[in-house]
Amino acid sequence: MKTFLEQCKEKSEKPILEADTVFDYAAKTGIPDEFLRLHWLEFKARYCEEGAKRYKDWRTVFRKSVRGNWFKLWWIGADGACALTTVGEQAKRAHGRDAA
Repeated sequence: MKTFLEQCKEKSEKPILEADTVFDYAAKTGIPDEFLRLHWLEFKARYCEEGAKRYKDWRTVFRKSVRGNWFKLWWIGADGACALTTVGEQAKRAHGRDAA
Protein backbone atom coordinates (compact mmCIF):
# COMPACT_ATOMS: atom_id res chain seq x y z
CA MET A 1 0.00 0.00 0.00
CA LYS A 2 2.77 2.43 0.90
CA THR A 3 4.44 1.82 -2.47
CA PHE A 4 1.14 2.35 -4.29
CA LEU A 5 0.57 5.65 -2.45
CA GLU A 6 4.12 6.79 -3.26
CA GLN A 7 3.61 5.94 -6.94
CA CYS A 8 0.37 7.93 -6.98
CA LYS A 9 2.16 10.89 -5.43
CA GLU A 10 4.97 10.69 -8.01
CA LYS A 11 2.38 10.67 -10.81
CA SER A 12 0.37 13.46 -9.15
CA GLU A 13 -2.56 11.07 -9.25
CA LYS A 14 -5.22 10.43 -6.62
CA PRO A 15 -5.18 6.90 -5.21
CA ILE A 16 -8.88 6.58 -6.03
CA LEU A 17 -9.59 8.36 -9.30
CA GLU A 18 -12.59 10.67 -9.55
CA ALA A 19 -14.11 8.53 -12.31
CA ASP A 20 -13.84 5.32 -10.27
CA THR A 21 -17.01 3.25 -10.20
CA VAL A 22 -16.89 3.11 -6.39
CA PHE A 23 -18.42 6.59 -6.35
CA ASP A 24 -21.34 5.49 -8.56
CA TYR A 25 -21.87 2.47 -6.32
CA ALA A 26 -21.88 4.62 -3.20
CA ALA A 27 -24.37 7.04 -4.75
CA LYS A 28 -26.70 4.23 -5.88
CA THR A 29 -26.66 2.55 -2.49
CA GLY A 30 -26.92 5.72 -0.42
CA ILE A 31 -23.47 5.59 1.17
CA PRO A 32 -22.60 9.21 1.98
CA ASP A 33 -19.33 10.71 0.75
CA GLU A 34 -18.10 11.17 4.33
CA PHE A 35 -18.58 7.44 5.03
CA LEU A 36 -16.69 6.61 1.85
CA ARG A 37 -13.90 8.95 3.02
CA LEU A 38 -13.87 7.26 6.42
CA HIS A 39 -13.68 3.86 4.74
CA TRP A 40 -10.68 5.07 2.69
CA LEU A 41 -8.91 6.32 5.84
CA GLU A 42 -9.49 3.01 7.60
CA PHE A 43 -8.47 1.03 4.48
CA LYS A 44 -5.26 3.01 4.16
CA ALA A 45 -4.43 2.76 7.87
CA ARG A 46 -4.97 -0.99 8.00
CA TYR A 47 -3.03 -1.80 4.86
CA CYS A 48 -0.13 0.50 5.70
CA GLU A 49 0.51 -1.41 8.93
CA GLU A 50 3.58 -3.60 9.21
CA GLY A 51 2.82 -7.12 8.02
CA ALA A 52 -0.46 -6.15 6.32
CA LYS A 53 -1.67 -8.13 3.34
CA ARG A 54 -0.45 -6.95 -0.06
CA TYR A 55 -2.40 -6.65 -3.29
CA LYS A 56 -1.48 -5.89 -6.89
CA ASP A 57 -4.46 -3.65 -7.64
CA TRP A 58 -5.34 -1.50 -4.63
CA ARG A 59 -8.14 0.33 -6.42
CA THR A 60 -9.97 -2.91 -7.16
CA VAL A 61 -9.49 -4.09 -3.59
CA PHE A 62 -10.84 -0.77 -2.28
CA ARG A 63 -13.93 -1.15 -4.49
CA LYS A 64 -14.48 -4.68 -3.21
CA SER A 65 -14.03 -3.56 0.38
CA VAL A 66 -16.68 -0.85 -0.01
CA ARG A 67 -19.13 -3.23 -1.74
CA GLY A 68 -18.64 -5.80 1.00
CA ASN A 69 -18.49 -3.23 3.81
CA TRP A 70 -15.41 -5.13 5.00
CA PHE A 71 -14.83 -2.90 7.99
CA LYS A 72 -18.52 -2.79 9.01
CA LEU A 73 -18.43 1.00 9.32
CA TRP A 74 -22.05 1.62 8.29
CA TRP A 75 -25.43 0.00 8.08
CA ILE A 76 -28.41 0.77 5.89
CA GLY A 77 -31.89 0.68 7.34
CA ALA A 78 -35.07 -0.53 5.65
CA ASP A 79 -35.89 3.11 4.89
CA GLY A 80 -32.61 3.46 2.96
CA ALA A 81 -30.95 5.68 5.57
CA CYS A 82 -27.27 4.98 6.06
CA ALA A 83 -25.70 5.42 9.51
CA LEU A 84 -22.41 4.59 11.17
CA THR A 85 -22.15 1.47 13.30
CA THR A 86 -20.27 1.44 16.60
CA VAL A 87 -17.17 0.37 14.66
CA GLY A 88 -17.76 3.29 12.29
CA GLU A 89 -18.03 5.73 15.16
CA GLN A 90 -14.80 4.36 16.62
CA ALA A 91 -13.04 4.79 13.26
CA LYS A 92 -14.38 8.33 12.98
CA ARG A 93 -12.97 9.19 16.40
CA ALA A 94 -9.66 7.47 15.64
CA HIS A 95 -9.21 9.41 12.40
CA GLY A 96 -10.32 12.69 13.95
CA ARG A 97 -10.28 15.70 11.65
CA ASP A 98 -9.26 13.61 8.63
CA ALA A 99 -12.65 11.87 8.83
CA ALA A 100 -14.59 15.14 8.67
